[in-house]
Amino acid sequence: MKQYIPPPKRTLRKNVAPTILANQFLYHEFLKIFRDIKRHDFRRLLKKSINNFIKRDGLHHYWLLVSAIAEGWRVKSVYRLLTDPSYKWRLEVRNINNLTMTGFNPIQVDKIIHSCHRKFYDFAEYYHHHPTFFKKFMPNLQSRPERDHHPVFVFFDKHEHTLRLFDGMRRTTLAAIAGRKTIRAYVGYPVRHGKPMINLDKVQFLKHLATKAPRNKKMFDAFVSVGREMIKSSSNGREALLSTLKPWSDDFTKKFIHAVLKK
Repeated sequence: MKQYIPPPKRTLRKNVAPTILANQFLYHEFLKIFRDIKRHDFRRLLKKSINNFIKRDGLHHYWLLVSAIAEGWRVKSVYRLLTDPSYKWRLEVRNINNLTMTGFNPIQVDKIIHSCHRKFYDFAEYYHHHPTFFKKFMPNLQSRPERDHHPVFVFFDKHEHTLRLFDGMRRTTLAAIAGRKTIRAYVGYPVRHGKPMINLDKVQFLKHLATKAPRNKKMFDAFVSVGREMIKSSSNGREALLSTLKPWSDDFTKKFIHAVLKK
């Protein structure tokens, strides 16, 4: 059965490389991290450096950086989705009422999102009726002219059959609060089978847990199952396992890798 995806208001670009989205994501996050730098040429130099990162340091280190910021710093799905070859990305003008909210911090705000059924305009209505609540819990919900003009990130969730926002919640929420009907968005469509990449720190963390766990067969087999699932569900799982754990480093690691890779 074919999945229904609401049509865009307008398509601006049919094929967008995932690195275009990743570059924008890095640019936004570094602007937040180094927001104390007021030099007028900082943004221009930062954008230029990010755009040259792959040429300068290679694609492997580029995706390591995206993963470190997306998963280690921001806890977002950016790395997982942009390294998943099953998605094809387009730049579109999207109706905001077709988009699904994800989450905001703190938890009090997430509860409101849930009660609004993850609808932007329902959330915007609540915002207008409860200004004191948002002044207390979301004082940073305000415009950022240096990055608000950039498209937000959306993907079609194959499990929930919704267009889910995964970067740009503040921008889209402010647009809904202002009464805007549309927003520019990079939208990921599932067009083929594929697997996302897994970052090396996940493998290292798995080993850390395994070495600290009680040494019994049941526990060992449980960690082996997780290792096999990492390989099964990610495009670089085997490579990440071997490059991170280094089978010659100690007897436990050698035994663990052998068990995970065993047919």
